[in-house]
Amino acid sequence: MYIKNIFLIPLILSSTIIGYSQTILGTITDVEQNSLDYSYVLIKDYDSINVKEYTIARNGKYEINLKKEYLKIIVEIQSSGYITATKTIKNPNKNKTYNFNFLLDKDTIGNQLDEVIITAKRKPFKIKKDTVSYNVNSYRDGSERKIEDIIKKLPGIEVDKNTGAIKYNGKLVENVTLDGDNLFGHNYTLGTKNINVDMVEQIEAIENYSENALLKGIEKGDKVSINLKLKKGKINFSGNIDFGSGVSENLKEFFDINTNLLGITKTYKSFATLSYNNIGINRSPFNYFGFNQNREQIIEKKFLTKKIIPETRFLNTLDEERVNINNQYFGNYNALFKINRRLKVKTNLYYVNDGITSEQLFENQFTINGQSFTTIDNVSTEKKPKQYRGDLDVKYNTSKISLLEFNLTIRQENIQTPSSVVSNNNNSFTTILNSESFYLRQKLLYTKKISDKKAFQFFVFQSTNNIPQNFQINPSIIDPINYENDIQKSEYSKNYLEVQSILLGSTIKKNKYTFSFGGIIDNNKLQSELFSQNLTGNSTVENGINNLRYSKKTIYQLGSYQFKTGKWKLSSAYRFTYLDQEIDDKESDIKNTQANFLFEPSINIEYKLNGISSFLGTVNYKKSSIVDDFLFQNQILINNRTSVSNIPNLELQEALSYGFSYLHNDLYNLVEVTIGMNYQNRNGNFFTNSTINPNTTQVNYFFLPQDNNNLKFNFSATKYIRFLESTVKLNSDYSISQYKNIVNNSELRNNESRFFNTELYFRTAFRLFVNFENTINFSQSISQSDNSNEFLNESLNNTFKIILKPVKNWLVLLSSDYFLPNRNQKSENYMFLDATIRYRPKNKKLEFNFTAKNLMNEDNFEQIQTSDFSTNIYRTNILPRYYLLNMTYDF
Repeated sequence: MYIKNIFLIPLILSSTIIGYSQTILGTITDVEQNSLDYSYVLIKDYDSINVKEYTIARNGKYEINLKKEYLKIIVEIQSSGYITATKTIKNPNKNKTYNFNFLLDKDTIGNQLDEVIITAKRKPFKIKKDTVSYNVNSYRDGSERKIEDIIKKLPGIEVDKNTGAIKYNGKLVENVTLDGDNLFGHNYTLGTKNINVDMVEQIEAIENYSENALLKGIEKGDKVSINLKLKKGKINFSGNIDFGSGVSENLKEFFDINTNLLGITKTYKSFATLSYNNIGINRSPFNYFGFNQNREQIIEKKFLTKKIIPETRFLNTLDEERVNINNQYFGNYNALFKINRRLKVKTNLYYVNDGITSEQLFENQFTINGQSFTTIDNVSTEKKPKQYRGDLDVKYNTSKISLLEFNLTIRQENIQTPSSVVSNNNNSFTTILNSESFYLRQKLLYTKKISDKKAFQFFVFQSTNNIPQNFQINPSIIDPINYENDIQKSEYSKNYLEVQSILLGSTIKKNKYTFSFGGIIDNNKLQSELFSQNLTGNSTVENGINNLRYSKKTIYQLGSYQFKTGKWKLSSAYRFTYLDQEIDDKESDIKNTQANFLFEPSINIEYKLNGISSFLGTVNYKKSSIVDDFLFQNQILINNRTSVSNIPNLELQEALSYGFSYLHNDLYNLVEVTIGMNYQNRNGNFFTNSTINPNTTQVNYFFLPQDNNNLKFNFSATKYIRFLESTVKLNSDYSISQYKNIVNNSELRNNESRFFNTELYFRTAFRLFVNFENTINFSQSISQSDNSNEFLNESLNNTFKIILKPVKNWLVLLSSDYFLPNRNQKSENYMFLDATIRYRPKNKKLEFNFTAKNLMNEDNFEQIQTSDFSTNIYRTNILPRYYLLNMTYDF
C-alpha cells in the first residue's frame, strides 16, 4: 500500500513539470557561423528586467518549453564577449513553437557580461559557464557552525549524512578545493566538517572539472568539484578556538575542544585542525565506529587486503553523536607550498587516537527448517584505534606542455579491542583482538600535451599492505576442559604493481576519446593458525592452519569514445583483458591455475531535453575474479561464536547491469527531480553454507554458477514553495534482492528481501523570529525464503526542530527525535529532546553556546533487522543526558 502510493508522486510531479505553454528553439552563432556554446537564453516578460525562465545553449542550439503564460515574451541571448540580442513575441499563442536563430556580433567596446545573476527569493546564486556560485549568507539561518551545514542546504547538492560524501547533480564530487587549491584530496570532509562557516563567502559547484590543467578540454568533462571561496579578509593567518566543557547526570565530565588554523600567503596555503572530544563527534575522515567507508577507502579497495578477523563495528540508525561513546584525539595538518612557477609540494599529516566503548545486546530469533531457537550475547567492548599517516604530493612542470607528479602515502594503524561476553545468559568469555595495518602507496605520473586536442600520460603505481592479527578468547571454546584459551593468528599481505600508458584526445567536433594499455601484478599471501593453550604454555593446533599464496597477473587494453550530436551524448567503452590466476596452497599441497581472455563493454546514453532536464541510460557488462575474499580452506575463528572457512574457486563472476534515470534541476524555480531505476544480475557467486545452533555458527563459502539479482528504484523531488517560504523534499527508495544459501544442511534455498524507505523533509525560511524543520522517515524490510514465513519489520523516525531568534545576536534551537523501531510494538519507542542557546556579541569574534543533550535521559536504543531465517534485535547504550557550555573565539 505504501509503495503504490509513493510511486504516484513522481507521476503527479512529472505531469506538473510537462505542462508547457510555448516552445522556443533555435540556434546561436557568431557572424562567421560558428556555434556559440554556453550562451544564456533568458525569458522575460513585459517589464524586461526580471528573468522568469532560462536555459543554457549547448553546441549553439537551444530549446526551452515555457511553463508559464505571458502577455508578452522577450527572448534575450547573452554570451560572454558578444553583444546581447533580443526577440519579442507579442500576444503569444499557447502551445505554439517559435523558431529564432540568433546571430551575435562581437562586443568590441569591452562592455562584456561574463555572468548571469539569477536571484530567487532568499536564495541568490550566480551562473558562469560551468560554475554555479552560491552566496553563503543567503542560506544561513544561524544554526550552522561548519561549512558542511550550509552545503547540505544548497539546491542541486546532496551530502551523505553518514560519510560526508557530496553529490552535485547526481554525480559524486571529486574534490573540495580551497580558493582553487586541492588541499585535502579525496579526504575533503577534513575541510567541510571543520572549516567554520564564517570563513567562507561563496561555495562554487563546478562541472567539467579537470585538476590537471594540461587536460582541460581534452579529457571527458564528467567530473564535478566544489570550491570554497574564502572571505577577502581571510589572509595571512586566521582561525578559531572552541572550548566546551560540561557534565552529565552522574557528574562525568564532558569536553569538546577544537582549534582550526588557516594560513594563506602568495606561496603558501595551509589548514590545520587539532581536537579532543568525548561527546560522540568524529572530526576525522576515518570512521572507526560504524560500517561506512569514505570516498578514499572505496577508491583504494582493490589495493588493500581484507582483515580476516573483522573489527568490531557498531550498528546504528541514530545520529552517531548519540551512540558514539568516544574519547577522540585528532590532529591534521595540510599544507601546499608553491616553491616556484613550476614546482608545487603538498603535505598531509594525520593523527587519530580514540577509545570507543559500548554495552551491546544481540538477540537473534532463528526459524530454520521448522525449528525455532534464540541466541543472546551481552557484549561489553572498548575499541582503541590509533593511526599515524603522512601524504606527499609533488607536481613539477618540466615544461609548459608537460607535468610530472609523484604521490606518496604511508600509514600505520593499530587497533586493540578487548571485550567481555555473556553468551545465552550463562557462558562468560573475555576476548581481545589486536590488529595492525601498514600501508604504503606511491604513484609516478607523467603528462605531456601533444597539441590542443591530444595528450599522453604514463604512470607507475605500487602499493603494499600488510595486516597481522591476533585474536584470543578465554576460556577455550574448542576444548574448555583441557585448555585455558584459544588463539587465532593471521597475517594477510598484498603487493600491487600497475603500469599504464594513456592517449587522450578531442576531435574538431569536441568528441572525446581515450586509449590505454597496461599491466598489473597482484600478489597476495595469507598465513593463519588456530590453537588452544593451557596455563603451562603447551598448545595444540586444532585444524586451523592456512598457508597460501594467490597471484593475479593482468594485461589489458582499454578504450572509450564520447560522441555528441545535438541533444545526444553517447559514451562507449570497452576493456580487453588477459587474466592469469594461481592459488598455491602450501598446507594442502594443491596448486590451481586458470587463464581467461575477457571482453567487457559498456555504454552510456544521455539525452538533454533542455538546459535543465536530461535522460540517462547505462548498460555495463563485467567479468571478474571474486576469490580474493574466499581464499582459505581451513577454519578461522572470528568471535566467540563464529568460525569461517571457504572452498576456493577461480571461476569468474559475470555481472550485467542496466540503469535509467531522469534528472531535472531548475535552479531558478528551485525544483529538483530525480527518478532512477537500476537492475543488476550477477552470475557466479560465493554462497553461504551455515550451520547454526544455540552456541556456535560455522560458515562455509562455496562457489556456484548461480544468479543473484537486485532491482532498485529511487525517486527524489525538492521544491522551494515561494509563497510559503519553505522547502519540501521527498526521497524514496525501493529494492528487491534475490539470493541463495544453505542453512543447517538444507537444500539450496531461494531467498528474497525487499526494502522500502521514504523520507519527507520540510524546512521554512520565514523572515520572522521563528522557523521550523521536520523530517519523517519510514522504513519497511521483508525477508523470505522458499515456503517459509515472512520476516517483517517496519520502523518510523521523526525529527522536529524549532529555530528561534528572539532578539538580535541570540539564537535558540530546540529539537526532538522520535523513534519507533517496530511498528507492531508501539510501546517500545524512544524520544530524544535537545536544546541549544547561542549568543554572539556585537564584535562577532566571540560566540557562546549552551547545549543540553538527551533531556529525557534515554539510556539505550534498540533496532531490529530481518534476514531470510531470523529476526535480529540489537540494543546499545547511548550517551546520557549532559550539559555543555562552549565558547568560540575567531581570530
